[in-house]
Amino acid sequence: MKKKIDTLLSLVIITIFLPLFITIICQRMQLEDVLYGELSASVESGQTEDIEEKVIGIAAKEIGAKSEEEAIRAQCVIARTNLYDALARNTDEPKAFTTDEMKKLWGDDYEKIYDKFKTCAAETKDEVLTWNGRCIYAAYHALSAGQTRDMAEFSGDVKLPYLTAQECQADITAEGYLAVSYCKKDDFIRKCQEAYPEAGITELSQLEVVSRDGAGYVEEMKVAGTTCMGEEFRSRMGWNSACFTVTEVDGEVRIVTKGLGHGFGLSQNEAEHMAGEGKTYEEILAYFYPGAELMTADRLQ
Repeated sequence: MKKKIDTLLSLVIITIFLPLFITIICQRMQLEDVLYGELSASVESGQTEDIEEKVIGIAAKEIGAKSEEEAIRAQCVIARTNLYDALARNTDEPKAFTTDEMKKLWGDDYEKIYDKFKTCAAETKDEVLTWNGRCIYAAYHALSAGQTRDMAEFSGDVKLPYLTAQECQADITAEGYLAVSYCKKDDFIRKCQEAYPEAGITELSQLEVVSRDGAGYVEEMKVAGTTCMGEEFRSRMGWNSACFTVTEVDGEVRIVTKGLGHGFGLSQNEAEHMAGEGKTYEEILAYFYPGAELMTADRLQ
């Protein structure tokens, strides 16, 4: 009965947080792009004419309309920063809602909600987060595992000193923090084989966590004969985060994950909590990106 209840709760949580999975997917793609692509160059002239209009659609896709205004302002700065960075590196721009999508999503409340996002974007107009005069990788995620991750632990080759570990106490008690699911052992092994056909995994004992970072996320693991990153493994398995445990219980496999998303940068849930306590968007951004400078885009190098 307990396993059935845990499974039912997990399904309910996934349904509630389905809109946040867009955030998770987009952020994972951007994380991979930052780690394996080229870092920022300067924005070419003439590319930024409709930046502010785009910021509204991007922020609306990335954060809920019921969020605190200071949290939305922080997300607008993040959206603008990542948009400028994408233009600088000639990569895909952050995904944005179209006008039709916003009208369909918000219905009769469209004008009121659109004005809310438009006002928040206008109140942060032209502001971006920078490091040494260039846009940072403004990583964000829905919900941490209680602490954000230090990029230095994740990838020593990429220097992002503003992405450090920050406590997120509000995340621990948030809906969706913990997800528990069960599956038959044969089904789990089959899924691992599909995800890593070259590994040759046949037993659960061949799955091994090699290391975790300070926030509890799996850094490196072995799938039989294959070594991989925890973030890659959770992505292929379709799990909420790389802060996971896999154990055998009564002949079944129990998967427990903490948090939603990759865990780097701003936790949207913690930012919402901070905004509710009266923190400004500047204070929120300073907390999650320590050392990064908030400046107007015309000062970018």
